[in-house]
Formats: sequence, C-alpha cells, structure tokens
Amino acid sequence: MKKFGHYEVTEELGRGGMGIVYKGWEPSLNRIVAIKALGEHLLNDEDLVERFTREAKATAALNNQNVIQIYFIGKEQRQPYFAMEYIEGQSLDDILKGNNSLSVKHAKNILKQACMGLAAAHKINLVHRDI
Repeated sequence: MKKFGHYEVTEELGRGGMGIVYKGWEPSLNRIVAIKALGEHLLNDEDLVERFTREAKATAALNNQNVIQIYFIGKEQRQPYFAMEYIEGQSLDDILKGNNSLSVKHAKNILKQACMGLAAAHKINLVHRDI
C-alpha cells in the first residue's frame, strides 16, 4: 500500500501536469482525505518544489468556506505532498462532460462560490494557476 507519512492511499483520483491527487485514509483521525503529491518527474526542479510547498502553505492560511482546508504538508522521501479535505461528489468538469446540464440558477451559484474562494485567495496574494 502506498503511503504519504501516516496517510494511506486508497485510490488515484486524477493526474495533471504538476502531480497526482489521491484519495487517502488518515487512521489517527478516522477520516478520508485527499492527498496532492508533486509529480516525480518534477522533483529535480528546485523552483517547482519550493513553489508547490509555498502555495500549499499559503492555501493553508486561508479560512474560507469556499476553499478546501489543508491538514498537513510534508515530504515522503523527496516527494512533497499535502493532505487536504476530501469532498465527495462529481467535479464540475465531469458534470459538464456528461449529458447533464446546469440551470442558470445552479451555474450562477457555482460561479459565485468559486469567485468568493478566489477573492479570499487574492486578498493574501495567492493566485490560482489553473483557472
């Protein structure tokens, strides 16, 4: 079983250019978490490793209902990772790729929540690079 610190990986949720997101288990607190790990192919880029850690720390400083909560930042061998709140459900991308459509009211509500989270990040000079 793959582990990051005391977190046990239960499945892979997705991959991107910067790394991998896993679903995991935190046995000490009996809860499901999401774990984001920097991609192994980027571990020799010291600037990216530093940026990954710096952005995780900045996100952890946010206290906003529209931003996930970060529980822990660490390294497993040389690979930086952070454990965060896991939210069950479909991603907006999955909803839009399916045959589902959103009502205008629902779309406005999602957009409002995203904007509120981004505004909180911008107040502490944190820029979300994937938007």
